[in-house]
Order: sequence, then C-alpha cells, then structure tokens
Amino acid sequence: MKRYIQSLLTIFLAAGLLGANSASAAAGPGSVSAQALMRAAPSPLVIKAKADKAVGRLKAAVGAGLDASHIIPKMQRVKVLGDAGRLKDVEALLDEIHRYFDALEAGSTARLPEGSVPTKGGRFTDDRLVKIHRYDGDAMEVFLSRDGKYMFFNSMKTATGSKDLYYAERLDDYNFLFKGEIMPLNTPAVEGVPTMDRDGNFFFVSTANYKPRNLVTMYGGKFSGGAVTGVKPHGELSLHKGGWLNMDSEISDDGMTLYSTHSYFERGQSFPSKSYFFQAKKTGDGFEIDPRSAKIFKTINRDKIVYGAGISKDELEIFYTRLLVKERKFESLVATRPHRNAPFGEPRVIGAITGFSEAPALNDREDMIYYHKKSGTNGKFEIRALRR
Repeated sequence: MKRYIQSLLTIFLAAGLLGANSASAAAGPGSVSAQALMRAAPSPLVIKAKADKAVGRLKAAVGAGLDASHIIPKMQRVKVLGDAGRLKDVEALLDEIHRYFDALEAGSTARLPEGSVPTKGGRFTDDRLVKIHRYDGDAMEVFLSRDGKYMFFNSMKTATGSKDLYYAERLDDYNFLFKGEIMPLNTPAVEGVPTMDRDGNFFFVSTANYKPRNLVTMYGGKFSGGAVTGVKPHGELSLHKGGWLNMDSEISDDGMTLYSTHSYFERGQSFPSKSYFFQAKKTGDGFEIDPRSAKIFKTINRDKIVYGAGISKDELEIFYTRLLVKERKFESLVATRPHRNAPFGEPRVIGAITGFSEAPALNDREDMIYYHKKSGTNGKFEIRALRR
C-alpha cells in the first residue's frame, strides 16, 4: 500500500495533476484562447486542492487500517484524464473519489445499519432509487449483464397483468432506458428471474408448461438484440415432484455453473414453504446437478427458505434472500469462500437492505448491488442500489 501512495504522490504533482501533456494540449495549434479555456474548464488550482485532499485521505485511511484498494484505481485514472486535457472529467472523478472516501470513513467512525458488511474491501452504503425511464410498472428480480450494458428484470403478477420479462439499456448507474419485452418469451403464465453469462446464454423461469407430466420451470436460449432464440427446457434441473420447482437461477460469468433452487410451494401459496440452493455443472447442451451441493451450501441451506442467488464473476461471493416466516421478514445476505470449489462460509446480513426487499445482484464492476423493494409510497416494487 505504501508503494501505491508513493506512486499517487508522484501522479498528483504540480499544475493540478495536469502535467506537461495537458499544458501543451491547451496551447497547441488550433487551441482556443487562454481566456476561453479558463471559462470552459475548471480551475487547475481547485483540481489540485481536491487531488491533494484525496492523497491526504488515502494516507489517513491506510494509517487507520482501512481497505481503500477499491479507490486506488480511480485515483490512478486521474493522471490519465489530466494528461488528455479532460479537466471536467478530472474534477468529476475527484468528486466521485471523495464520495467513496466519505463512505469508507463513515464505515470506520459512524454506526452504519446493522449488517452493512465489509466484503472484498468495502461496505454497502448510499442506498438510492434506480430509475427505468419510460417504464412505470413493478420491477423485480433485477440482473445486470456482465458487460454492464443491460438491465434485465420482470414485472409483478397483478389482477390485470402477468409476470413478464423486460430489459432496459444503461444510461448510468442509476438511470436505465426501457427497451421493451424480451421477445418472444412472455405468456399469460409467469416468466421471470432472468440471468445471462458473458456469451449471451440466457436463462429464465417459466410456469407456462408446468403440469403433472412436465414439472419443469427452467429454460435457456441465446439473447441478442432484445430477443432470445433457441429456447429449450432444462428438465435435468427439476426434481420432477409435484409442488417442487426451480424458482430462480444465476448462471456464472463463464457459463459453466448454474446456481439454482429447489423450492416447494403449498397449493395456492405465493411463497415457498421450503427452498434450498444447489449448483449444476455444464455438460454438453445441459447441466448436471453437482453432488457436492449439500456441502457447498451447508451454511446457507441451514435456513428453511433461501433463494435469489447473485454470484460474483470469480464465484467467491454469493448474495441471496432469506425468508423468515414466523418473523414475517425478508433478509438479504452475503457469504464468501476462498476458492470456487470450497463451501461458502458463514453468511452475513446486509442490514442496509430493509423492508420487503429481495434478490440482491452485483453490477458488472462489482462495486454496487441492485435489488428490488416494495415502495412505501405507491406500493409498487422498484429497483434500488447500494455502493460497496
């Protein structure tokens, strides 16, 4: 860490981080006047002050034993933007860096909500509403594509509409543009809980054909341009017992492991009375349930009803939902492990997620989690996000 600080001290030297390249870019052929530059760009002195403060906060964080490793890459990028003469971007990035320090320092000196747990170098804070522009329905079971371009989600089954699959395009971390239905998947039955690997292999749950002779709810296909082609059932994941179904799934980044649930629903009930995790390994065009599943999920499956997995790209971190029936309470948890063949460790509650909330999911950078929550204002389910 000391090496990083020394490197950053060098980066943040002189001329407000701009360096010779930025100065020459401003004065080069075809450049605007100095007066115009001053009007258009932030003050180098202001930028330098913010940069000096960032270095000071980094040194203080390290001295206090805090893990600021997730902030260092952002600080290193300041020099790149400065050398390119992108002063507005430099200032915006420095402002973002200071917000990260605010959250990091709050985690060490203030009392955060119970369970705002440090995992992989951060705490979950800064809870915000996520806006899906041009869409005003319920939004649930969110999944962010591995390249960060799309948000997939499903609606809520209501008296006038079915639970259907939709997608939106990312504008920024808190704003997405609604693109429409994922074609041609939706039916009058339930379609939901989307997930996709980095190669566009798309999986979802559907009850459209669930009946005594076909107790299958898991399907997969190939996503491209708002549509899924080559849809096929994955009956190999089913227990083929009445009342039991695969309620949700999460495919790993590389597409080689599917994390799913076996969930039991009493007749007429909208929530399972039993639900546990298992994993399945890719074999040809299908999957084979891993016999090590009970061991891998031992600490998590101790609870009677768990579901809604979200998996990190390295598969060392799992986020999920626990339903406590007697307490009438939903909890979001996270568990980690040292390598992908190891059992998950003791889960920890993410207390920053409260109320009727479910299914936390990582973004592509893995510095945020998204989840759905029932609004206390209009009663709809909406997407919210926390920063790590």
